[in-house]
Amino acid sequence: MSEPRTYPSPPVELPIEPWLLEGEPAPGCKVCTALAREREEALACGDRSKAYEVSREIRNHRHVSTP
Repeated sequence: MSEPRTYPSPPVELPIEPWLLEGEPAPGCKVCTALAREREEALACGDRSKAYEVSREIRNHRHVSTP
């Protein structure tokens, strides 16, 4: 019989679902531009959860162009 492992296993890295990061900012929309910047910062920091949330906001945002 083998001894039970008494130390933690390495973390499991799950693949990123590409559709979770979909969402193109509307041209001319300041909110979308800010959200896209926030998403890039989250990805740079490795915060996938925040990046997914921001992408959802971009997809669901009512795009308003400013003159």
